[in-house]
Amino acid sequence: MGRYQLDHKGKVAVTKFHEKQTTAKFDKKNHLEKIRAEYLKKKQKQTDK
Repeated sequence: MGRYQLDHKGKVAVTKFHEKQTTAKFDKKNHLEKIRAEYLKKKQKQTDK
């Protein structure tokens, strides 16, 4: 037996914690895609004028 074995309740708490941490992580690919879309919209407005 390991020193830090968790029961079911503890395992659920740990997985919930890690899920929150991974979703809060910065996603560079999505961020760049968002910036690119905003830039293209801005560029389109300038060409329409």
